[in-house]
Amino acid sequence: MNALHRMERFLDQHMIPFDLVAHPHSQTSAETARAAGVTLDRVAKGVLLDGMDCQMVAMIPADQEVQLGKLRQDVGVEFSLADEASVSRLFPECEPGVVPGLPNAWGVEMVWDDALMAQPDVYLEAGDHERLLHIETRYLREAFGDAPSCHFSQPRMAHVA
Repeated sequence: MNALHRMERFLDQHMIPFDLVAHPHSQTSAETARAAGVTLDRVAKGVLLDGMDCQMVAMIPADQEVQLGKLRQDVGVEFSLADEASVSRLFPECEPGVVPGLPNAWGVEMVWDDALMAQPDVYLEAGDHERLLHIETRYLREAFGDAPSCHFSQPRMAHVA
């Protein structure tokens, strides 16, 4: 089963309405938002984190970055960013580099940032670089199940080259 079918089945089983949005191929969240014609703060980005004896996906708005120190305070576990090989091992149905927008459909632990609730709707990575799952924000709690939420992201810093 491919990633999109897994997530569609998950949403259907939980009776969560969604739309599928196709867009030209993109590599980054910023490119994805532009290609799909949505603002970056409406795209939910998954970041795979490595903990002492676990891995977890942090879901944040794509215009934000994870504050690892704040997450450690809220969750009680110290995390570091996982590498791309770990993403591919954990989500083999997804294209390389893609953390799916519903990691819990794979049984992967997750935490999500409260900032995702700021928009009326969100767009989740569908497992490839060309499609997004669009759901209304009011369904996020159901889509993310019993995953904890807190505020652990901050605006992305401008990186000086």
